[in-house]
Formats: sequence, C-alpha cells, structure tokens
Amino acid sequence: MKKFYSDKHIPTVSLLWIAVLFLLATPFLTPNNLTKIAVFIPIVICVVSAVLLLWILLGTNYSIEGSYLKYKSGPLKGKIDIFRIHTIEHQKNGIVSSNLKPALGSKGLIIKYNKFDDIYISPKRKQEFINALLEINSHIEVKH
Repeated sequence: MKKFYSDKHIPTVSLLWIAVLFLLATPFLTPNNLTKIAVFIPIVICVVSAVLLLWILLGTNYSIEGSYLKYKSGPLKGKIDIFRIHTIEHQKNGIVSSNLKPALGSKGLIIKYNKFDDIYISPKRKQEFINALLEINSHIEVKH
C-alpha cells in the first residue's frame, strides 16, 4: 500500500481553519439567559460542523492498494479500479468541472476512468503518484 496526502491550497485551508475556530468559539459567545435546550442544540451543531471540517482538513488522502486507487476526504470515500483509468490530466488553473473533488489543493489531477467518470484529486507528490499508477496500468495517458 502506498499512501499520498493531499496538497493544500493555503487560502482554502486557512478559511477552513478560521471556520473551525469560529464554530468552536460560538458556543462561548451565546447569552447566559437562554434555556438549556436553546443553548445545547446550537452547541451540538457547531461541534459537529467543526469535527466534520477537521476530518476533511486532517484526513484527506489517497492510497494505492493492489489494483485500486482509494480516496478519503472526511465522510467522502471510495475506490477506483486502476485498470479502468484511461487519462490523467494536470489541472493548473483551479477551475475544475469534475463532480467529485476529494482535494484540498488547487493544482491537482483530473483522473478519468470508465467511459464518462472523472475525479479531481491533489496529491502532494504528483509525479510519484502518477508513476505508482503507471506501474500498475501502463496504458494510462498523461496530459500536461
């Protein structure tokens, strides 16, 4: 198994960390004269939202296990048969039309597989990641 962590786009990651801090601070900013249930529900919502963002920030990664590319980004996870991958495109402008984006970076890879499916990922070590895929399926076309 080879594991690759996601590259991080500084403005995006910074914004997510600010959101986490805000969500965790919000319960302490509520007025004291509210009922327990009126305080408890917003606290639960804030903590659950903060945990979800932390899960995405700290848990976005990709791994190659056998002939599968596995991806995880918070609750989003899945696997792709590497032998179904036909194209890898380098994405440089940050605008991505892919529906599935388990990534924190803005300069990643679009992996096209099956007939019409694609996924945008942003491994930190892109060339090492591509080489690992090519070791398994040498028919993958790499577009720069």
